[in-house]
Amino acid sequence: MARTAGSAADDTRQRILDIAVDLFIEQGYAGTSVRDISERLGMTKGSLYYHFASKEEVLNALVAPLLEDLDQFVLDAAAAGKIDRDLLERLVNLLDEHGVLLRSLMGDPSVLHGLTIRRSMPQRIAALQRSLADSDHAALGVINAGAIAPRFDTVGADGSYARERAVRTRLSEQEKRFVVDAALAVLSVPV
Repeated sequence: MARTAGSAADDTRQRILDIAVDLFIEQGYAGTSVRDISERLGMTKGSLYYHFASKEEVLNALVAPLLEDLDQFVLDAAAAGKIDRDLLERLVNLLDEHGVLLRSLMGDPSVLHGLTIRRSMPQRIAALQRSLADSDHAALGVINAGAIAPRFDTVGADGSYARERAVRTRLSEQEKRFVVDAALAVLSVPV
């Protein structure tokens, strides 16, 4: 939680979060230090610590909106009683919106150690699974592969794979429809 209030402090906090994501994409979470973040921002470490007590606190602030959105989705899906196209579109949009962050953190085991909410993650995933009525995990797998997994079609002109392009790429509307249709098919919901 921010230790300061007001628009200037909020703006600074957001700049810190934006730079942290950039550095996590470039260097990974484990490879990024508070010093790296403060230097990129042109501020002292002390100034950064005024807004965030640790790198782990930065990580938790980045992940909190995603978790809140997922929790709300699970509640709304339970209230709806059944999964339909609108709910799946909402889930795919939610994961695509947060995809840059998710892709930048995937595969880095130190991320789980830095998250204070790590103990609640298995319960959250199980609740998401139940909300999809997806006992064999296939629909969630389709959604993960379509909306979250790194994009391997982001090859540069020289033929090299560009991690930053792959992490930052968002789904097109056509790709979102395809992911939703595939998930609906796996769940045997009429398209």
